[in-house]
Amino acid sequence: MASQIGVYRELRGRYRSESTSQYRCLTSIVKIARKHAVAPERLVDAFVEAGATARSHCGRLTITRRAIDHDSATFLVTHEENVVWQSKIRRESLRNPEMLKSHIQDTVLPHLTDGVQYQTLKQIDNLRCGMKGIDVTAKIIEVPPIQPVITRWGSECSVSNVTVADDSGSIRLSLWNHRARKVHVGDEVKLTNCYVARYAGQLQLRLRRQSTMAVTQPLPRDDVPQPPL
Repeated sequence: MASQIGVYRELRGRYRSESTSQYRCLTSIVKIARKHAVAPERLVDAFVEAGATARSHCGRLTITRRAIDHDSATFLVTHEENVVWQSKIRRESLRNPEMLKSHIQDTVLPHLTDGVQYQTLKQIDNLRCGMKGIDVTAKIIEVPPIQPVITRWGSECSVSNVTVADDSGSIRLSLWNHRARKVHVGDEVKLTNCYVARYAGQLQLRLRRQSTMAVTQPLPRDDVPQPPL
């Protein structure tokens, strides 16, 4: 437990230059994993294995340990004959992979470039905090009562944090004003250009002004109770 607290403090800035370096390192790992269609957690495990055995594989990626010293190890990541990435990873991080994995969901994903098309259609189980411009198709499974709120600018709005689910899992969806009144339990909705945030410790799917929400399979309304205002 003491070692985990030490790593947590370090990532939070106790050793600012080192923690910044490790955050950038983790961001690169997440980006590589997304680009090459492997789970970031599996890629972290592959680095740990390569740190111990000098080489490992994750999907079609090969991870090779090029050098090692008291504080860090240098790794080379290749895809077939192409170099993907080379960088140092602190050995303390490799000794605490679960702590490193716990920060993956808080890592803001960079935009994929170099002509790679970002896969916008996502299953709920694959959503991570910081994802933007994604599409989700899911079913409404819970519609709490709509609540009136006053925004920071003093205007009155209404909001309902409904729950949507697909075959992989469920997540809260924050719906404001007219959108909150369009859905009912059992509806299937198609959401486009959404983003994922974290609120009160839980992931939450949110819509922007440019986002769209279409009810693709509405249930008959005769037997569906209307949510109270």
